[in-house]
Amino acid sequence: MMDPASQVPQGVDPIPNSPCVDAQRLLCSAALSDTIPKVLDDIEMMDPAPIPEQADTIQGTAFVDAKRLRCSATSAGAVSKRRLDDDNISSSQGLVHPLDNDCLLEEILLRLPPKPSSLPLASLVCTSWRNILSNPKFRKRFRKHHRKPPLLGFFVAYTDTKHNFVPVLDTKPDRISAARFSVPRSRSNHHWDFLGCRHGLAVLLIKWQCETVIWDPLTGQQHRVPFPPGLQNTATDTFWGWHAAVVCVDAEDGHVHGDCFSSPFKLVLMCGGDTQASACLYESVSSTWGNIVSMPTTDEILRIRPRVLIGNALCWLLYGGGVLAFDIERQSLDVIEKPADAHATDDYSFQLLRTNDSCLGFAVMSELGIQLWKRSSNSDGVIRWVLQPEVIQLEGFFPQSMHSDYKEADMVGYDEESNAIVLATYIGDFMLQLESMGFIRISKRNCWSSKVHYPYRNFYTTGRGVGCKWVDQKLRASEIY
Repeated sequence: MMDPASQVPQGVDPIPNSPCVDAQRLLCSAALSDTIPKVLDDIEMMDPAPIPEQADTIQGTAFVDAKRLRCSATSAGAVSKRRLDDDNISSSQGLVHPLDNDCLLEEILLRLPPKPSSLPLASLVCTSWRNILSNPKFRKRFRKHHRKPPLLGFFVAYTDTKHNFVPVLDTKPDRISAARFSVPRSRSNHHWDFLGCRHGLAVLLIKWQCETVIWDPLTGQQHRVPFPPGLQNTATDTFWGWHAAVVCVDAEDGHVHGDCFSSPFKLVLMCGGDTQASACLYESVSSTWGNIVSMPTTDEILRIRPRVLIGNALCWLLYGGGVLAFDIERQSLDVIEKPADAHATDDYSFQLLRTNDSCLGFAVMSELGIQLWKRSSNSDGVIRWVLQPEVIQLEGFFPQSMHSDYKEADMVGYDEESNAIVLATYIGDFMLQLESMGFIRISKRNCWSSKVHYPYRNFYTTGRGVGCKWVDQKLRASEIY
């Protein structure tokens, strides 16, 4: 087999210190095969004004092998048979291939799938591609085009303060190493409590230091926020449980969550026991805490159940099935009773949900069946719990090799963006999407210790290595393909 570097035609500008990535192989990939014809259809409908009369070759290279690119495009989707408007795109030698025009090339790259490997691998083709993909304006457009950040995996937090990352993408080069997202240690070398993720940001807390940290797992950047003075003395009380959640509040039109470290955010800090709960809101714009609000409760917050965001309210599950809700806008606390007919063998059989119409949902596990409830208003405007007609039977989802005597599952996590529950069994952890009934295995580990799965969603963009080394380091072809 020939060395890929030996096949580089004279004039092609590979990225220094890395073997040249064969542009033809990349362009013939499924991603670009589907993308180029669709983009050209879109371009036919575009205003011709932004398209230059004289198209330039890709900047940053002496000359791009147009023949290879055209052959690639032909095999990718018979692009060369499509004719562009001669009045808009022309050259002294005839029609210019769309990949030789930066404006059209950017439109094509914009439509690459939002997989972790898409932009890093495309940035290896040549310097010009890398310049486009590394531009912050392009990355912003990429996020806005795809809207919803992909689910990269789950941070698994155990009650004994251990944490680890479990990827859900199981094929290279999209699979992310667990070591890539190692949770940082605190200044005093203690482990942080991992309390969840939202909008690409994670929340860490250690009450002995009276400090919370907003952490960006992709970049390692941190916002450190000390507890409000009124709750710092409470932190030494071992009978109080501590919880926190972060919400990006970027008001920019068209803002897409997922890369929000530099955006304004609000942090909710919650503490309480079995008699009282207190909460306080921090706003990053003013760098100040609001007033501490408190209310009496009869149960503690269930630590190994994730909170959910319903409209402007963050909701935590209480022991016994009640719901503690903090309204971010009004900065108020309220308790919502569980459905009166929702019965389970223990407190760990409940899970809060966010329905597809953004209402509060409630799941009850009974043996291998899940009963679903929805909180909505009737024709008279009265809000109440409504039982969904169908019970989800889990037995048929699990592998046949699972012994009938051990067909038992616990709800140990929830992804509110896709309305998917994480189920733990003795043969591993699984994810069930409640609308489509999609069912995938995310871990083969047999671990019955108390744990919770926090979903992590974000966009991987160029310069953030995944499934291989960083893009400006030497890559092996076997790591790329």
